[in-house]
Amino acid sequence: MTEQVKVLLVGGSVRAAAFSALRAGWAPWCADLFADTDLQACCPAQAVSPAAYPRAFLALADEAPPGPWLYTGGLENHPRLIAELARRRPLWGNDATALSHARSPTRVAGLLRDAGLPSPEIRFAPPADTRKAWLLKPLAGCGGRGIRLWDGASPLPPGYYFQEQIAGPSAAALFVGDGQRARLLGVTRQLVGEAWLHARPFRYCGSIGPLALTDAQRQHFVLLGNTLAAGCGLRGLFGVDVIVRHGVPWTLEVNPRYTASVEVLEHATGLLALHEHRRVFDPGLPPLQTQPSKRVVGKAVLYAPWEMVFPADGPWREIGSSAAYPEGMPRFADVPKAGERIAAGRPILTMFAAAATLGECQNSLRRQADALINALTQTR
Repeated sequence: MTEQVKVLLVGGSVRAAAFSALRAGWAPWCADLFADTDLQACCPAQAVSPAAYPRAFLALADEAPPGPWLYTGGLENHPRLIAELARRRPLWGNDATALSHARSPTRVAGLLRDAGLPSPEIRFAPPADTRKAWLLKPLAGCGGRGIRLWDGASPLPPGYYFQEQIAGPSAAALFVGDGQRARLLGVTRQLVGEAWLHARPFRYCGSIGPLALTDAQRQHFVLLGNTLAAGCGLRGLFGVDVIVRHGVPWTLEVNPRYTASVEVLEHATGLLALHEHRRVFDPGLPPLQTQPSKRVVGKAVLYAPWEMVFPADGPWREIGSSAAYPEGMPRFADVPKAGERIAAGRPILTMFAAAATLGECQNSLRRQADALINALTQTR
């Protein structure tokens, strides 16, 4: 393992990135909206209030130990904040310019079209062709929030655009880019809007993988990663959400930062993603020899079907000894504090499972979700 580096992690939720950082030998200092129990058990963590998010990160960045920083989900919608923080301490991630390029539906669609890669049609005015199904998507979205089906008549709300709805299973590719080219690290199946997890339509609620790819699919993803890295200047980890239609990936959007599927691929394959990420910004850092693992791993986010107060007693209590979790895979993560009030429709916690196949892994997650809902029902 290389020398330990102190790093600031900020975002809507940083627990997954913090555990990845610990596995990579880093010393993370964290700030997010939750500061969940398992995160606090492993490293310094502060919660910011939703009212102060994300501006509160500026003051916290001055309080944190010196060192680089990186951001997770949600902050890609705040390029000015990214630029301001990057003036205060070294950014290990995509700067405001690359971020703005990658989050522009028009720019991404043009890059994909020029490369001969399929993507849904986009419109910034009500589409004339109502024979197709269209989605209303926010320009500043994250995790599927705000996405809904267009009714065919309502006007386009401010801050939204139309995207053609593509039928097929959802997947996500993970890359590490150097600003010109990108290396494919793996692809996972995405769980989206699953009723058994009480997730609302289009909401991200889990990942399972890695997916086995055909030669044609692998070549497609390699071209996709290189196209986006060069066309947007993407450096470090980034993800791409796709729909697999008749075996062909159709690109939906780009996530220019650490993504939710990273830890799934790490636990499944032995990958140390943040070490690969750091090598982009610290070119002298040598590669690591890791012990490869071959299994299917899944994570699922359970959402609250009713407003609840999180109980103290339950199978998640094992996080009291969670210091070992960053190395091994936990059963539960993102665990709230006892007595925390959780609104209906908000995430409760994350569950993990491992199996030989994708189907077995998803079935295991479903059983865990049912058992947790039953246990939580007893506390109502």
